[in-house]
Amino acid sequence: MWLTSESEPFQRDWTEADVCKLAAQSEHFVVKGYVFVECGNIPAVEEAKWTLAMASNSDSQVCAVVAHVPVPDGAEAVTAFLDALRDGSGALPLALKGGRVVLLGDPMPAPDACLAPTYLEGLAELQKAGLLWEWCCLPEAIPSISKACQQFPEMLFVLDHLGHNDGGEDFDTWSVAITELSKHPNVVAKLGAGEQWMVADRGPFLDHAISAFGFERVMAESNWFVNTAMGDAYDKMFLCVKESCERLGATPEQIDMVFSGNARRVYSL
Repeated sequence: MWLTSESEPFQRDWTEADVCKLAAQSEHFVVKGYVFVECGNIPAVEEAKWTLAMASNSDSQVCAVVAHVPVPDGAEAVTAFLDALRDGSGALPLALKGGRVVLLGDPMPAPDACLAPTYLEGLAELQKAGLLWEWCCLPEAIPSISKACQQFPEMLFVLDHLGHNDGGEDFDTWSVAITELSKHPNVVAKLGAGEQWMVADRGPFLDHAISAFGFERVMAESNWFVNTAMGDAYDKMFLCVKESCERLGATPEQIDMVFSGNARRVYSL
């Protein structure tokens, strides 16, 4: 069950069996594995343990986990969270690839919240553990995210949903911010969550992001289960991404990178 504040279509259990059934119905794509990205279950460490157990189960298609690591709360909070996941030898689970805490909510975090000293200390601690960090934000936060990524040039960052949650039709402002962010080679962008962009045509946004980052630094993103609750077919966004790649002249090898190869590299699969 997801957030009780969301609309009625969200108010149900969402299981791995559900997503596997939906994916199998696609006539265009074959899904061979899933990266679980934190969904706000409380306590967060129990969500991480649950999904990491799935990743270690041969019957599950979950192959990696991005957990709700409390980076905004600083270095000590990150250390405590990771310590709770270590095995008897002190090693982190191999399936744990990184962390995320969305820059969204009520109250909405300030656009520059990721530049707070405590937040940066948390990122530094996560980097020490060899883990990546994912951003999920409104468009106005992208310039500050770019500054944060610049401070950790050896750390890998992933921009979820193209940084366009509820972004609407303000293409000009968003596109400038995306272009600046793409100048940092340690940033990869996910092409997904179009159902949340609040735009009439997803194509121009996809075309710009892929052109800015290049085929080697973008990844197709399902955003399941939000897309299902909002009425999109499981593979609708995948089709939009494929059409964008084709418009931009992608080779079959480059399309494979966008849908598989880049994710394998980013998440060390």
